[in-house]
Amino acid sequence: MVKEIAERYNLNLPSKIVMFHNDDASDTLYVHFEYPAKSVDSRFEDKYGEIVLGLDKKGKIVNLTVINAMAYGQQ
Repeated sequence: MVKEIAERYNLNLPSKIVMFHNDDASDTLYVHFEYPAKSVDSRFEDKYGEIVLGLDKKGKIVNLTVINAMAYGQQ
């Protein structure tokens, strides 16, 4: 799913995932490219606000959150 998101939104995501967590109750996928991810800002990548990038102070992507992950995976 991460690769598909990167391709769909033309993102240059880090190649190494150091941690991920899928929260079934909220249907949210959390992907960390650094841990701890020192996110100081965020950016929505899709028009629904379901793809959220966490950015460090230099604007580098340090994490990715996918809300409604199951529905997104079926698209």
